[in-house]
Amino acid sequence: MSSLPAAAPGFGSSGIHALNGGMVTRVSGATKATPEMMARVGGGDSAFQQQMRIAGDPNAVDPAVAARSRAVQAHTVFRQGGQVVAAVWRDGQTQMSNGLAARLDWSALERQTAALPEAQRRDVIAAAITKQIGGSVQVQRYGDSGAAPTRGAVIDEQAAANRAVRDGR
Repeated sequence: MSSLPAAAPGFGSSGIHALNGGMVTRVSGATKATPEMMARVGGGDSAFQQQMRIAGDPNAVDPAVAARSRAVQAHTVFRQGGQVVAAVWRDGQTQMSNGLAARLDWSALERQTAALPEAQRRDVIAAAITKQIGGSVQVQRYGDSGAAPTRGAVIDEQAAANRAVRDGR
């Protein structure tokens, strides 16, 4: 690697380096989607415009992705004191407090479940969570088929419980 001379046009003494024989390319930052840009590029394409709005807002969420995520059904839901403290979803994801997640040996679980079919893998993870939470947990096991609460319904339930605590009820 060699340093570019300080006199290189447009670079000053920024300390930019290039591989021997290579060229330095100036990288520009991301461009925020403006209404003018959206009008110029695919003005009648509402899907494109929606993606540009999402790209222009770092906090935006693609509604289709959010809807699919919220529709995933529970494999197992864990409650303590009537409140959801953890869940294993049919898509293989888990949800739990950071404190509970930190108590699980995820490396050992990964090794233990690597060769298992997904359904058995979810069962093993649910058993490990049950063991960590202890005897005061109420386990609602739904398995991999049949009616079960959705991720969205459980998240909404947790949000309502959190609001009630904040409001002092």
